[in-house]
Amino acid sequence: FTEAEELMTELYTISLSQEATTFVVNDNAAPYRGEDFESVMVNIFLALSYANLSEIDEALVEARKVDSKLTAINLQYAENEQNAYREDPFVRLLMGILYEMGGTSTDLNDAYISYSKALQGYDSEYQRFGVTFPEPLVENLLSVASFMGRAELRKVQRRFPTHRFASRADRKEMAEVYVLHLNGRTPTKQENVMVVPTPDGQVVKVAFPSYEKIPGRIVGARLHALPEVGTQQLVADFRVAEPIGGIAIENLQNRRVRIYAKTLARVTAKYLAVREAHKQVEDQFGGLAGLLTKVTGDMLIFVSENADLRSWRTLPEEILISKITMPPGTYQLWVECLDASGKFVEKVELGSRELKAGDKILMQFRTTQ
Repeated sequence: FTEAEELMTELYTISLSQEATTFVVNDNAAPYRGEDFESVMVNIFLALSYANLSEIDEALVEARKVDSKLTAINLQYAENEQNAYREDPFVRLLMGILYEMGGTSTDLNDAYISYSKALQGYDSEYQRFGVTFPEPLVENLLSVASFMGRAELRKVQRRFPTHRFASRADRKEMAEVYVLHLNGRTPTKQENVMVVPTPDGQVVKVAFPSYEKIPGRIVGARLHALPEVGTQQLVADFRVAEPIGGIAIENLQNRRVRIYAKTLARVTAKYLAVREAHKQVEDQFGGLAGLLTKVTGDMLIFVSENADLRSWRTLPEEILISKITMPPGTYQLWVECLDASGKFVEKVELGSRELKAGDKILMQFRTTQ
């Protein structure tokens, strides 16, 4: 992922220098530096990778980059052309969890800020994807708010008056397991073609990309924890926290007008060049040669206009999150993946973990069905 980020930065500079080439040929002529949202996803997965290695400070560095990168990306565009993807509440939630792993007063203050921004983001940004705030976010926000003081706690409780939560003191006596479910396959790009008439009665091809969703069987999951001593099984459902597929589709739609305008301008320039060549050849060599030039040129325009269908195809469709709080001990952990009707599809073993009081464990797994 680090190499990918470096390569994206390098290719961004190269693609700018080769912008003229893409205008003459097509968008595939330049190196693929990734969609804007794909650049952000590199940092998200870097943060998750560091978190899996228990390198919390490094994970937080990458998570913070998401915010600055989203700001930088949107500054490239005019106000009326900026992408709707300007905030990522999932990263705010992840940062809150990572800060809590630090445990100092400063960490808890930062966690409260991150959780508060995450809640705001899920309310204002992700509702359009049909995503509400995940349960662990509410629990953690209330708990950290209680540490911050009565005023902050009352402010959060006004929003969630009946929601139960554990105090910071109680959570220190328990262990917490967070599991991220990377589910499905991100949409793939398909070519859309429009045939546009020209003033002289001819037609030209205009091609541009759009995303097409890949249906999957698994739409939900349930986390299980069985203690080595005792028979009381703990269970928690997963909730969508990061709608990657929805972000991908919206991100491309945001710049569809820009893509279409550039493509139409390129096709028009090619068309005018062919018309001029036709006229010159006809004047110099006669009508047959001019006609041959025109037919050949029209064919080249049609063949050369192809949409850029390159994309990061190994991304998941979505990231779901679940959390179980449990007494210290050794637990067998697994996940049952479910279809739309709630029927069992697949079991994912997460192994056995020995958990101590105060432990906060972050795990993840991947499904593609």
